[in-house]
Amino acid sequence: MRVLPANTRTKAYWQTEHQFMILAFAPSLLAQHIPETTNTIPVELLPIINLSDPLIHSIGLTLKAELESGGMGGCLYVDAMTTALMAHLLRYYSVHKYSLPSVTNGLPQRILQQVVDYIHEHLDQDLTVATLAAIAHLSPSYFSCLFKQSTGFSPHQYVIRCRIDLAQQLLRQEKQSIAEIAYRLGFTHQSHFSHHFKRLVGCSPKVFLNSQ
Repeated sequence: MRVLPANTRTKAYWQTEHQFMILAFAPSLLAQHIPETTNTIPVELLPIINLSDPLIHSIGLTLKAELESGGMGGCLYVDAMTTALMAHLLRYYSVHKYSLPSVTNGLPQRILQQVVDYIHEHLDQDLTVATLAAIAHLSPSYFSCLFKQSTGFSPHQYVIRCRIDLAQQLLRQEKQSIAEIAYRLGFTHQSHFSHHFKRLVGCSPKVFLNSQ
């Protein structure tokens, strides 16, 4: 595995057939995840070759599976994987080692309520960790840690649960089809909605609807 900073030139040669993944992103994305207390320090990754890092490999495979599934996890899921990757690179592969501040009491109640209110008002939209973190004026990585400590769930998990809770209410009203509800709640497609509904409720939306 290789970590190659922007504008780094490299060559590689293989004598047998190989498969590999490339995780590429703009430098500005990495800069967005710098802890607030150190955001005046320029971001610079170290060029590293022949590295073994199980976490980066796992994130790469997860993103590959998400792409091949047609977006089953949703944009916020990809966003969570991206946030984890950025935090890992900043901590272990940057010239200046960045660490998140200690997590103690989670988000202040007022800030948490603002974030939760925003989530409930925008369940039909493509919510991102960056958007939610901006409400709290925190980096996405630090916000994710504080949010999970406050709620017990990652931002991605919390949003999915909110959507499924509302879906159950809408299905009980029997005024919209399953496809309409899936679209209204911001799922990429009906199978994406059905996957998470069955995972959290224990049955498909159709079975749930017929049981009402």
